[in-house]
Amino acid sequence: MISIERPYAFIALFVLVPVILYTYFRYRKVAGCLSGMTLNSHFRDLKNIRDFRFILILRTVFRLMAAVCAVLAYAGISWGTKTISVQKSGDAVCLVFDISYSMTARDCPEGLSRLDASRNYALKLLDRMEDSPVSVVLAKGDGVIAVPVTQDRQSVEQIIDCLSPELMTSSGSSIGKGILAAMQSFPKNMSQASHIWVFTDGDETDSSLSSALEDAARFGFPVTLIGFGTANPVEITAGDGKTRVKTFLNAPKMIDAAANAGKKAAAGRGTRASDIITYVAADSEGSAWVLLKQLTGKTAAGEVWETQGVSHHQLFILLAILFFMASYFTSEFDLMHIITMRSSSVMILVCMLFCFTSCSSQKESVLSGVFCWYQKKYQSATAQFLRSYNQADSENDSITKQYCAYNLASTYIMQDEYEASLYRLGLISPDAPEKLKSAAYYNMGIIANRRGQFDAACEYFKKAVIEDSSNLDAKINLEFTQQQVESLRSKSLEKQMAQASIDKNQDTLAQGVFNMIQQEEKERWKKLQSNKKESSSVDY
Repeated sequence: MISIERPYAFIALFVLVPVILYTYFRYRKVAGCLSGMTLNSHFRDLKNIRDFRFILILRTVFRLMAAVCAVLAYAGISWGTKTISVQKSGDAVCLVFDISYSMTARDCPEGLSRLDASRNYALKLLDRMEDSPVSVVLAKGDGVIAVPVTQDRQSVEQIIDCLSPELMTSSGSSIGKGILAAMQSFPKNMSQASHIWVFTDGDETDSSLSSALEDAARFGFPVTLIGFGTANPVEITAGDGKTRVKTFLNAPKMIDAAANAGKKAAAGRGTRASDIITYVAADSEGSAWVLLKQLTGKTAAGEVWETQGVSHHQLFILLAILFFMASYFTSEFDLMHIITMRSSSVMILVCMLFCFTSCSSQKESVLSGVFCWYQKKYQSATAQFLRSYNQADSENDSITKQYCAYNLASTYIMQDEYEASLYRLGLISPDAPEKLKSAAYYNMGIIANRRGQFDAACEYFKKAVIEDSSNLDAKINLEFTQQQVESLRSKSLEKQMAQASIDKNQDTLAQGVFNMIQQEEKERWKKLQSNKKESSSVDY
């Protein structure tokens, strides 16, 4: 399937219309002048004026083709798909609930309906999923995103509590459309690994489950089908409120669909089919543990597979250059003589062109990653750098491997994935080039500074300056971080001095009160002694 990243670029093609008209009228004018004048020595080298007209038209066509190819390159046309490994951190889960009338059959434990059992099952899973983002999709005759990806557990639980066939007016049952809606519920290039859990009995009316599972597996969305009900037919009332139909848990159908989709997706990845598309019976022992085991946790980073479209902008850029060179070539050289060149000369020219335009896939991946990084497409940059890292590792190219590790670390920093960044920076060898080690210490200092670890940041910036004295950014950040440390120490010292001053004032106040009480006691004692003497004199 052909996809276009920037379709508005085709507006530039309309600009070529007046250019074509101008060139056409210009050509008519030049051709009229040439037909009425005597050919000079240059024109006598050609067979006739028709050859000159042919060259002029050919040059114009080549330049127009070069302009069209440049527009197509900027439009970002892509076709075909490729499977790449992508670094993900944390997990996001989409809960797909089959709310068709077959789910109202009461054949679950304790007399619960399949829908009630799936509701209780999902709520218990949510209690153990920590802070993983969750979305909710309702599947009946169609698939609808009821709750986008969110960490608001209250809104998710509210929609789960209200599960009912009456929530959707579409008739029938389409589990496949629910899975396709689940794929759309995840934002593009999200940093979490995506999972789709489908709560269903396998009863569908449009047979779209198999194709939807294959699409999900091809685009890197692991799907787990969770079966509710029993294999014994149960009679229920259809959506019209009158017709009585029989329904049962169609586990064999879901198992076969999951196995086929998983095998097709795992063929080119080197992974097991059960890691991509699986089926779990809800009443089987340890079924919840199987689901929760898929979640790696919020801070854990892992490698998953994704299918992306293949961009061909480089092909159009190359064609644009070749067409422009051809237009210059046809106008400046004797075309008829070139056509009669010996085949050996032509082969040499083709080989030289191939040597100048070819490049290794490893360097291409690195350059593509850098280009994506500057475009702030960090997820795509991660994929390109990771591919180059794995290829360099397989080829024992330690230098390229360390540079790729540094690029990965820088990309993780931009996504606030500090643990993954530190892990990649730790892979850089002490024997690496000085500038690379300096840049690695600089990034470590940036991470420490963002975490508020200013002393550690100073040490990293010092190491960066020691490794490369020309690292101006490290010097500036070192000075800035030292100022932060001094500022924090000054504030801490001021706080201690203020506390000591308060304590001293309290001690002074207490001493003053004590002296006052002591003076009062002395005065009172003197008065008592004076009264005693007077009374003694009178008594005598």
